[in-house]
Amino acid sequence: MFINLINGFHQVVRLVQVIGIPVMVLLFLLGFVLILTSGKNPFRKRRGYIFIIIFGIGAFAVAYLPAIIHNYTVDQPLQLTDKHKTVKDYVDSATPIGTILFNALFYVAIPITGFMFYAGVIVRFMAPKNPSRRRKGIGLVLFAPLTMFFVYIVPKILVYI
Repeated sequence: MFINLINGFHQVVRLVQVIGIPVMVLLFLLGFVLILTSGKNPFRKRRGYIFIIIFGIGAFAVAYLPAIIHNYTVDQPLQLTDKHKTVKDYVDSATPIGTILFNALFYVAIPITGFMFYAGVIVRFMAPKNPSRRRKGIGLVLFAPLTMFFVYIVPKILVYI
């Protein structure tokens, strides 16, 4: 029974890492966006700083605290077995949901990126005398291919790490 509790706890930690790290990094980046777009608005700037501090520390804590705790509480470190020759094989065997998440991200990001591009074009042409709106439209148009590049390239890079 004690082994089942430990295995259940390991599964919960793995789930928190698989889900929590991308969400916290996304909110960390949202904090940067809030700071960059806040202008003179102190409430938005403060919210951006709080997002950066809280979610930056949270992402690193979720990623590294289990390894640090395991390193200082267990006598021997985890070893890769003969069945898992590389770290990629070990991670794939531990979390098979990763490929499903990447495929879902890929299929969701394509229509969102296309919509973002066309929304940027519409915003750009609907605001001929408003410079801030024009910049937002141009930013959406330029950011759409960059987003698509990251959606295509990040899973391929992570396969080789």
